Amino acid sequence: MIYIPDSTKKKAELISVNKVYLPRSTRLPYPMEKSAAGPSSGTQSITLSFNDKHVKLAVSRDTKECFSLQQNGENNCFQILKKNILFLKNVRMVPILFHAPDQAFMNIENRCIHNCAFCNLSNTKMADDGYDADYIAKLILNASNRNDFKAVALTSGVYPNSKMIIRKMCHITKTIKKTLPSIPIGVEPLITDREEIALLKKAGADEIKINLQIPDRNLFKKICPGLSYDNILDMLIYAVKIFGEGKVTSNILYGLGETDDTVVQAVEKLAEIGVTATLRRIRINKLNKTKIEKSLLYKLPSNVSASRILRLAVEQKKVFKKYGLTPETFKTMCHRCGCCDIVPFIDL
Repeated sequence: MIYIPDSTKKKAELISVNKVYLPRSTRLPYPMEKSAAGPSSGTQSITLSFNDKHVKLAVSRDTKECFSLQQNGENNCFQILKKNILFLKNVRMVPILFHAPDQAFMNIENRCIHNCAFCNLSNTKMADDGYDADYIAKLILNASNRNDFKAVALTSGVYPNSKMIIRKMCHITKTIKKTLPSIPIGVEPLITDREEIALLKKAGADEIKINLQIPDRNLFKKICPGLSYDNILDMLIYAVKIFGEGKVTSNILYGLGETDDTVVQAVEKLAEIGVTATLRRIRINKLNKTKIEKSLLYKLPSNVSASRILRLAVEQKKVFKKYGLTPETFKTMCHRCGCCDIVPFIDL
């Protein structure tokens, strides 16, 4: 029996809804974030802290939202109401370095050629020329002067091809490591062959995330038609050989119509090869909902229940225990951040 703290149950409820009403008159102590990668790209969000838990929520201006954030006295003291009833007190807003607390988590390319249905990169209108590698490295080095700077993570869309992105990621990693040799660096690329994994390791990357994304093979073909499920598995096997167990992770998204068994089986399939999967409730929003439903040919529910989020996290922890894995070994990326998921051994 795995004990679930009340604060974790409340975090699961917030993740399930993934939105909080924020009155325009609210004076925030830190700027809101606008994500530049993944399903939440293009949306504004805030990161909140309570009972040693962190959660990132999309900001809504709709007064009918289930949850609302209310200032409570001093500048960074809030409470969360659920349908106008006190849900959480002593809530504080967490400053974001780049995309995550304590991390410079940078998206180095906002364009992508693959057009996976869940991802908003191809829908996000940004600059046409992408980001210069030296400019990104400079941003990270400047951020290193902050007291809350503890890690670097690099993610990316794919444009014009994966080879170019890997070279760019290697250049940034080498530049950072040369100046900040003790800072852990995590990379989250789309990998097409084994050589790219070796190049990233040689450049100085400490951890790597290669995303399986969709646990169900049939759903994978519909959501990510330009990618290969089997090739991703092959790349993960090789990544563990190069980076080692406890240094390789992979996003597994759920909430697209798959069964719980399918999700848990995918977590175990990755655990068997030494990969500590990140289990994430899919973010459905106005930018990706139509594209996903068109790919699947059926309507999606508006959210994933808190009970399912907790149930899958409990099963995930059981799998990790079985294979001697824990998210606590990671110093970068999503396991370290913990804002979007119920993280085994940390949240429960």
